Amino acid sequence: MTSSPHPKEINTNQLFFDPENPRFPREISSGEESIILEKMIRDERVAEIMQSIGVQGYFAGEPLLVAQIDDSDQYYVVEGNRRLAALKLLNGELAIPKRLKTIISIVEEAEQKPEKVPCIVFSERREILRYLGFRHITGIKAWGPLAKARYLKQLREDIYADEPEDQQLKMLAKEIGSRSDYVGTMLTGLELYDKAREQEFFHLPGVNEKSIEFTLLTTSIGYRNISDYLGLDSKVDTFCENVDDDKLRDIFSWIYSQDQQGNTIVSDSRKLKDLSAVVANPDAVANLKKKGDLNEAFLMTEGPQVAFSQMLEAAKKKLNLAYETLPSVGEVDQSHRDEIQSIFDLSKSIRSVIQGRLDDE
Repeated sequence: MTSSPHPKEINTNQLFFDPENPRFPREISSGEESIILEKMIRDERVAEIMQSIGVQGYFAGEPLLVAQIDDSDQYYVVEGNRRLAALKLLNGELAIPKRLKTIISIVEEAEQKPEKVPCIVFSERREILRYLGFRHITGIKAWGPLAKARYLKQLREDIYADEPEDQQLKMLAKEIGSRSDYVGTMLTGLELYDKAREQEFFHLPGVNEKSIEFTLLTTSIGYRNISDYLGLDSKVDTFCENVDDDKLRDIFSWIYSQDQQGNTIVSDSRKLKDLSAVVANPDAVANLKKKGDLNEAFLMTEGPQVAFSQMLEAAKKKLNLAYETLPSVGEVDQSHRDEIQSIFDLSKSIRSVIQGRLDDE
């Protein structure tokens, strides 16, 4: 690994944000500095870091890890982008949006505003990737699942691109001390996520980068019925070449789309088992698309006849409960009468249809 043996002091104006930061989508991390900065301030602990540096100065024991840009005297900060943001805000290299009054106050009150920081210099960004895996995947400062998946993709493309796919997964698993099927599932999930993101998450209500729990997606493709429904060869079909976009939209809608109360059709990971059963049954899928009720759709998985019997049994139990509760109801009004009349009329209609079919036999 080619790096400077000891940290060297580098001016912050020679340091730039990593365009391939695993924490952010590529169009953000490779975009304008103002966009990256906005994202960091809102989602990361930049304000806390600024306060610490502003009072105590920069801690020399945590040098930034930087990669030289071509043969210039400029560098990408591969490890330490939050600290770089804090430094550039403190010393005035980056403008602070006027609406972020807290950040402005921190800068005004800061006693220390370093313009040079210790850095360990690497000739290429890829030389730092393995260190990042040790630090952020095996656990010292663990990234979230989505950032881990992005890191694995970078490692695959930068270091193992020339290896056969199955060998890539084995090598990546060895790098992070995990199993190849875990690596494959993470990469497959990321590919599906990126496909959906490219289509702006299908404009589904309440679905955006912040609302998506990536683990739900990777867990879902562990169910064979769901991976089949999407068009995956398996949960480790990392290129997702045959994925059906309409069905990917379905999965994102059922798992992530929110109603006005913020509820989703798949309320938690335990319900993925029910969804797996539903997607294997066309009648159940049609019901779920029409009604948006996973429990009702799940009843259809055993066939309409069994579902109908179960629905009647459930309705009977609720009516029995209403009848038993009636004596304790202090007052009844016209709305109660109208509701029970509606139930009575509907029951008569169902009975009439059933009787008609029995008479035809």
